[in-house]
Amino acid sequence: MTQLGEKTWVLEGPTNIGFFEEKGDILLVDSGNDKESGRKIGKILKEKNWQLRGIINTHSNADHIGGNDYLQRNLGCEIYAAETEKAFIESPVLETSFLWGGREIGELRNKFFQARPSRVTEIIDQSQEWKNGIRIIPLEGHFFQMIGLKTPDEVLFAADSLFGENVLDKYKIPFIYDVAAYRNSIIRVREEKARFVVPSHGPVSGNIAETADRNLKRVDEIEESLLAILEEESSFDTILKRLCDRFGILLNGGQYALVGSTVRSFLSYLADTGLAEYRFRDNFMLWRRI
Repeated sequence: MTQLGEKTWVLEGPTNIGFFEEKGDILLVDSGNDKESGRKIGKILKEKNWQLRGIINTHSNADHIGGNDYLQRNLGCEIYAAETEKAFIESPVLETSFLWGGREIGELRNKFFQARPSRVTEIIDQSQEWKNGIRIIPLEGHFFQMIGLKTPDEVLFAADSLFGENVLDKYKIPFIYDVAAYRNSIIRVREEKARFVVPSHGPVSGNIAETADRNLKRVDEIEESLLAILEEESSFDTILKRLCDRFGILLNGGQYALVGSTVRSFLSYLADTGLAEYRFRDNFMLWRRI
């Protein structure tokens, strides 16, 4: 646990978890990967004599809601999320079905992709200041209706709009659902004034601009690589292979779903912006640069 302000802490880990304390009541920012994260949070609450009031889920990916079920069943806490994310939190099979585009392969049926379901008790209105001086920041792009938030201590929890340098170096291509919205969210976070920025994956930073610029650069690198690949008319799997070869990614079932979904999002973005087009030949969907 690292204290970042009078009322704001972060528990750093595979997914960083925020704690906002108000008179002994705690609001969490996400709940981590699984029930073990929930147990760790419960132990901290007991040690500090804090009461868990609720969990703010920035979005519904399994590594952000994995502790929800344990904490809600054992501590009876509230869970807050944006409306679209609520559906995925309460029915996690939607995430793997969405990623795969149908009934998912067995390799995706695990805690890293499917958290245990939990019940969202309140929809977060993204258009107004929220509880206890916490400001909600819409950050769509990585996922459907992802949010970030800033505490009164000027600590910005940026969710998956930003990734730490170590995470970008490890995974190369972040998951992106809507490329245009993702770019805008990075820029929105970059323009925020805060003492600390907490990405969900990566170290806490006091330099928002540097972290944001690094993430924008990676989006540009992916786009430039795809446009180079599309100089030659290619099918999706050929495009995916060549992009992964360029970035040094070795695919498995999970990575195929995640990186493949991101590549499809980029192809849609390039078509929407008039940079690429597709056609069908012999029942192949073929893409090329315009």
